[in-house]
Amino acid sequence: MGAVLFTQGLLLFISIAVMIICSIVGFFIGNIILFESVGIAIAAGCLANHFLHIHPAFCLLIGIGVLVGLTFLMKTKVGFWLIGGMMSLLWGLLVAVFVYSGTNKDMVWTYVSWGLATLAIFGLHLYAKSRNA
Repeated sequence: MGAVLFTQGLLLFISIAVMIICSIVGFFIGNIILFESVGIAIAAGCLANHFLHIHPAFCLLIGIGVLVGLTFLMKTKVGFWLIGGMMSLLWGLLVAVFVYSGTNKDMVWTYVSWGLATLAIFGLHLYAKSRNA
């Protein structure tokens, strides 16, 4: 009886974890622009504190300002293409680094994965822009 309860509990835990992960991934896909803006804003505040030794309260204000600025810029045509293109390249580069490490430094796989990941992420940017327009 104890093994059955343990198995059912484990199954319930796994299904809840999968549901939460799928929800986060779905939210990320539809709102990649928001996720990137929040991530860059957090990074800007943390880097301002670390390198410039600015008080954390001011770093919070810097982060909020970066978030508002990026949100405004991503709504403009030029800002979307510049920031969205740059972030797509960076996401693609991140994928390429993992592929480079995982394929014994095979440069063909690295460049192909970088290009495909960049195109896929830029597609997500276009989807998020059209969805929020």
